[in-house]
Amino acid sequence: MKDTVLLFESRDLCYESNRYFIKCLKQAFESLGYPVEVCDLSLRMEEKLETVLAGQEKYMAALDFNSLLPRMELEDGTPYLEAFQVPFYNYLVDHPLYHHVGIRCGFSHYSVICIDTCHQKYMQKYYPQIRQVYYLPLGAAEAQFEKELEQKRFELLFLGTYEPEAALHEQLEDYALPLKKEVSALIDMMDADHALTQEDALAAYLRDQGEVLTEAEFAVRLNHAYLADKYLRNLKRKKAVIAAEKSKIPFTVIGHGWDVLDELHHKQVTLYTGGVSYPVSIQMMADAKILLNTTPCFHGGLHDRVYTAMLNHTLAFTEDTPFSRNELADQKEAVLYNDSDLDTLTEKLADIYKHPAEIKSITDHAYRKAQAAYTWEHRAETFFPAYIPIGRSSN
Repeated sequence: MKDTVLLFESRDLCYESNRYFIKCLKQAFESLGYPVEVCDLSLRMEEKLETVLAGQEKYMAALDFNSLLPRMELEDGTPYLEAFQVPFYNYLVDHPLYHHVGIRCGFSHYSVICIDTCHQKYMQKYYPQIRQVYYLPLGAAEAQFEKELEQKRFELLFLGTYEPEAALHEQLEDYALPLKKEVSALIDMMDADHALTQEDALAAYLRDQGEVLTEAEFAVRLNHAYLADKYLRNLKRKKAVIAAEKSKIPFTVIGHGWDVLDELHHKQVTLYTGGVSYPVSIQMMADAKILLNTTPCFHGGLHDRVYTAMLNHTLAFTEDTPFSRNELADQKEAVLYNDSDLDTLTEKLADIYKHPAEIKSITDHAYRKAQAAYTWEHRAETFFPAYIPIGRSSN
């Protein structure tokens, strides 16, 4: 009977996030009645892969986050996923440009899940060898406790690392001149137009240069220019955090790198520069009145921080994009800010902070929406049977 779901842990993602996602998915699938096995490849990898291969008849599906499995080979050089004939789902939590090596291969049973509709469209256009590409956001995580608004520890919270532009410029200096010029141009284009995706920026740059690439060549080129996305991600985080500091709300910033900014060395700012694990970050988000969120490379999706804030009665203060505007009711389920107008960000943040009753109303509405549509249980229900329409089958 093929009825078991296999969840791989082929690598450790930042702050152990994938292990938490796997734990949540395991519970969600089991609540739907599916047996689940977890295969952690951090120890005895070869032995475990062989065991899974020998018993693959019992698995109806396998899933991994930012998986390394598409790159793995058996001793005779056969790709592992060629021998492992179970429907396999690679759940990408970043833009596909970061995963070119793992998605350029095509297997008849290999599918990709994206957390952003723009990422999904990019995959469908530039990686046609992938059998299916689905859109499924990450689930919201609920903390182990619940507090009333006035009891919460953090007035305003930001979670995320910061890598200074100077350090990224040093990396850029190591590039060959043509790529350095290209990456610099992409940064300027996307900084001027925050609605521009990196793939659209590269396409415009190539048109200006009179250069024509095949779709396969374009995917490689975008992968090589990943530093543009990394640079913009950090620049937008810095601008938003500095603008939030100007609101004079007691502000807690958690993540590596922020201590280099003089703008944050004020008495109302508390810095935790060591970073925290993903499970701990959930508890901290639940203990905040307002969560400041930035999502620079998500034009067709929301970061899971937004969903988690909503599920924990924390006000999500996040960018106003066409996607977020369609998904969330501004001033009713979240507060949306224009990341191209940082003065307005400061003013809007300071204003909402002065109205706790309004925060309470927004977070109550947001909680009900998250409970109904954004939990990991809801994600699992979406996954089955939509992505595996055969459901359970005997063989």
